[in-house]
Amino acid sequence: MSSFSGWAVVDLKDGRDPGEFVRALAAAHDAALDVVVEGARVFVFADFGVTLSSAVEKLLPEWGARAIAASDFDEHGVTNEVLGPDGAAVHTASIDEEGGGLPEDDTPESRRAAAALFGVEPSALDRVSATWSEGGAQPCVLGVPYLTWWTALGVPWPQPFESITVEPEKASGS
Repeated sequence: MSSFSGWAVVDLKDGRDPGEFVRALAAAHDAALDVVVEGARVFVFADFGVTLSSAVEKLLPEWGARAIAASDFDEHGVTNEVLGPDGAAVHTASIDEEGGGLPEDDTPESRRAAAALFGVEPSALDRVSATWSEGGAQPCVLGVPYLTWWTALGVPWPQPFESITVEPEKASGS
């Protein structure tokens, strides 16, 4: 089994329709997405969809207030980004294929910015940062280890993940 995938959670701006956002994201990503909508929060899984993060980054300024996006490159590593309303990363954590740990942009300041964005205590992110790369990327295990950041940010992955699949709309005449 491969863990090669993309993950995202997007908190939509007030008044934005989750269904419309999911359709826009499916079109921007140009692949089927498994989604769970909880009010204005949209959880997204894209099997073999490591480009999901870039689609979320592009759509966030129009649609969202904040997001988390993860890319799992299976045995080649993982990346987890906390995105502000402009779509720019305020915090990034990654593990490379050699099991190397956090990038230079995992700093106490970036963890505090991410904590402030999600209204949580920074100490929860500090604890994840301290142990983040101990187990490595853990290929073939979906959601490990990046979902530890999500839980620390108060956005745990819905369990069980009972999703609906949304296919991108095809242009007429194709």
